[in-house]
Amino acid sequence: MEKRTKPFGIKDKIGYAAGDVGNNFTFTLVSSFLMLFYTNVWGIDPKMVGTLFFVSRIIDAFTDVGMGTIVDKFPGNKDGKFRPFIKWGAIPVAVAGFLLFQTGLKDLSMGLKIAIMYGTYILWGSLCYTFINIPYGSMASAITPDPDQRTELSTFRTLGATIAGLVIGFVTPYILYQKTAGQPDVLLEGRFPLVAGLYGILAIIAYFVCYGFVTERVNIARESGGKNENVFAGIGNVITKRSLLSIILVSICLLLGMLLIGSMNAYVYSTYFGDSTGIALAGLVTTLPMLITAPIAMELGKKIGKKEATVIGLLGSAAIFFILYLLKVKNMYIFLAGTGLAYVFLGIFNTLTWAMITDVIDDLEIKNGVRDDGKVYAIYSFARKLGQAFAGGLGGFALASIGFVQGAATQTPEVAVGIYNIATLIPAIALGLGGLVVLFLYPLSKKQVSKNNSYLSEKRG
Repeated sequence: MEKRTKPFGIKDKIGYAAGDVGNNFTFTLVSSFLMLFYTNVWGIDPKMVGTLFFVSRIIDAFTDVGMGTIVDKFPGNKDGKFRPFIKWGAIPVAVAGFLLFQTGLKDLSMGLKIAIMYGTYILWGSLCYTFINIPYGSMASAITPDPDQRTELSTFRTLGATIAGLVIGFVTPYILYQKTAGQPDVLLEGRFPLVAGLYGILAIIAYFVCYGFVTERVNIARESGGKNENVFAGIGNVITKRSLLSIILVSICLLLGMLLIGSMNAYVYSTYFGDSTGIALAGLVTTLPMLITAPIAMELGKKIGKKEATVIGLLGSAAIFFILYLLKVKNMYIFLAGTGLAYVFLGIFNTLTWAMITDVIDDLEIKNGVRDDGKVYAIYSFARKLGQAFAGGLGGFALASIGFVQGAATQTPEVAVGIYNIATLIPAIALGLGGLVVLFLYPLSKKQVSKNNSYLSEKRG
């Protein structure tokens, strides 16, 4: 049942966008620079870093779903069902993100550094980030029941992530690297805590804008008939459905491709092209296209359907990365242009994905007779973290396999070409597979989504 309150409007969209600004001031920083920090500042073997990412995702299998269950069972208070978690989690997630980048600990013994690495990373990702991200993602269903308005929220969420990514991708390299004419760029190790602290403060501000601007209008209640459902049975009840399974698979592919690109940027431009300026420019060409694509994607989703539009986006971006792999581009600016074009296509899925997950939640409500926003979003979030883990793990092991030497000022030409191959071929394969999953497995076409929305509208009166 909808609450009688002020109508959905621009304030909700700005507030929801601010929530993902907050998320990405830690998430994008971690995905883009944490491996570089561990390998080049702390001197940790990239295989060990890759192992960390995999182990922490196993822990996430429990914390994500556990948090989703907590959100579903939370009855809400005067702030709503989901907004309170934004207020409670804002400061802890920012502090945990700051703790990841402590240069002052680099001279500790390797065993102690690895222990700290595990402890701080799990604290940030498996606990603090999960605590705020699961309710934030689930909240879209409570802001509005209208499918077009949810698509607008998805678009603004993408814009929020893009703004944070733009700041981090473009500004951070200028803070972290010192350029000297005729000399290799120097990584300024001591500035990592400064960067992490600055972005942590900005994240807190953004989260409180989200908390203050967003209004929950829809009373999200689990229509379970009063039965106490077993948690594991509830998970099995949703994860076996084709709509959720397929969106999980495509999200793993998407995050594998996108985060591998992000984590490899610092290596591609500093090692293959020999110019750290490319890292900052890459921050622009992988975020600015999202600002261009977002409104186009929203209209495409309305006109031809979200499924249909995302197939075009994923397969188009995969084709461009494969062409870059074949060409072995030597000119950094041509490579940047190709990457930017790929992100124009990639922005279609990245914009519509959050609206697609609300379609999945609706689909599962029809099939199961139970509304499980928190649980479904938690499983989806875990799938995205798996993609993050595969990207970090595969990136770490791939770097080791091509002979990358952690902490070395220079790498061999063979290593440089290997880095280029990792940054182009693997994303091409991952994004191509994602496009095929949406095309052949994802069942929620424009026609089916319209049918589901009509059914739920009649059911809710």
